[in-house]
Amino acid sequence: MTEFMNLKVYQYKKMTVYNAAFNSLSDMQMYILSKPKVNDKIFLKQHSLIRRPDFPEDTFDNAVDYLIGGYTGNYDITLEMLKEFEKTMPIRTYRRRQEKAMAGSHPNIPAYVAGTPKTMYRLTRAREKKFVTIWFNLAYSIHTLEQAVTNRGALTLSLIKLLEEYGIGVDLKVFSSCYSNDEVFNSEIRLKSPSEPINMKKCFYPMCSVMFLRRVVLRVMESMSFHEKNWYPYYGQPLTEDQFRAIFNIPDTDIVISSPVQMGIFGQDINCDSYNFFKKIDLDKYIKLAKVNKPC
Repeated sequence: MTEFMNLKVYQYKKMTVYNAAFNSLSDMQMYILSKPKVNDKIFLKQHSLIRRPDFPEDTFDNAVDYLIGGYTGNYDITLEMLKEFEKTMPIRTYRRRQEKAMAGSHPNIPAYVAGTPKTMYRLTRAREKKFVTIWFNLAYSIHTLEQAVTNRGALTLSLIKLLEEYGIGVDLKVFSSCYSNDEVFNSEIRLKSPSEPINMKKCFYPMCSVMFLRRVVLRVMESMSFHEKNWYPYYGQPLTEDQFRAIFNIPDTDIVISSPVQMGIFGQDINCDSYNFFKKIDLDKYIKLAKVNKPC
């Protein structure tokens, strides 16, 4: 089991931190399929296995299968919503222009005939490649609307597309970070490296579906050797952005996407949610938009 999960348990001030890192979704699936022992002294019932009568597809077995096969439940609907939203936020893209020069890729015939020094054409200098790390927190309050979870994931995917169109490579890591009294749990997976383009279908399941947290992440939590009794029945409280940055030494240059409520996302109106979302992360630090949504 240890070859699929890199677990580190250590002290931070007066807290015990359980940090479970996975290199990929397939590693997470292999870990769960290995049937890790449940800490039944803490978790009297496994909430990861409890069925939802109103959503028969939402089963533990399906949730584990989706780690490789992907989940397409409301993917098409979300994608359409995303396309309509992105029409309201065009960016000022940078295009390399052709300029006259003394050396270049092809000749400037009129300039050569006229005897001027700049007898060649070349493209203006390419922008220096930039990179940013995005940490996406899967954890949220039990009172959070399912649509708020979907909107937050969709807006983050839109953010990544915007950054990449502007030449900024994104290192995307999803995590679930929560605490109960003096114990902290964190589970993280890298979904994309800065050098690879965003794979929307791969990212949709962990970022936009409530099943991933409810089934997969909770099953990982249930295998942790916690001692704090209050992990059950609510599985802890989400860390705030400040707490997460402090405990895991996340630099200010990284973007942290916190719970929907902390990002101002409530699932009622995508435009209102987007205004709060982009204001919270201070998008202008990274790119300049040609048009910005107005506050609700």
